[in-house]
Amino acid sequence: MKTNITREQWLEAGVKALAPIFAEAGHPLPAVKVSCSWPGGGTARKRIGECWARRMSAANINEIFISPRIAEPGAALSILAHELVHAVDDCVHGHKREFADIGRAVGLTGKPSAMSAGPELAAKLEQIAAKIGPYPHATLDLSQRKKQKTYLLKCQCHECDAVWRMTASWAQMLQQCPCCGSDNVEAA
Repeated sequence: MKTNITREQWLEAGVKALAPIFAEAGHPLPAVKVSCSWPGGGTARKRIGECWARRMSAANINEIFISPRIAEPGAALSILAHELVHAVDDCVHGHKREFADIGRAVGLTGKPSAMSAGPELAAKLEQIAAKIGPYPHATLDLSQRKKQKTYLLKCQCHECDAVWRMTASWAQMLQQCPCCGSDNVEAA
């Protein structure tokens, strides 16, 4: 394989190498686009891959995203295999039985929402990674990301122990607890 390839070219080579495994299991791959990008829904700290249904794409193909947090080739290919199962199913069944059946047929194991390569498929993925070459990506560390500050003050009633948050301008007008009516409230 070429040494100066992009992450997307590497992932596309992974799709091409996984296609015979899916075909052999009776589940030929549809056309897909793959990219290294933050998955859309949920939190970037948890999601590691995502497949979008054909109906969501103007190109009418499944779009797959592998998180930039993933840098190890075997892990990237395992996640790619999981997302390709969604592409075969066109995201119709989520992580239900139909999805799990396809996943098991190609060698994925585990809970459907977290299916990854079983031992036999993992060995094949290592061979694929060796053939494609190193994944041209280094992980992004989200722990260095500056967290957004909250601009809400914590308010507390010392009578009923109710706690709530409000902006400083509203806290200045705070005269009594909205829960019990006590005037023994504090905003900090």
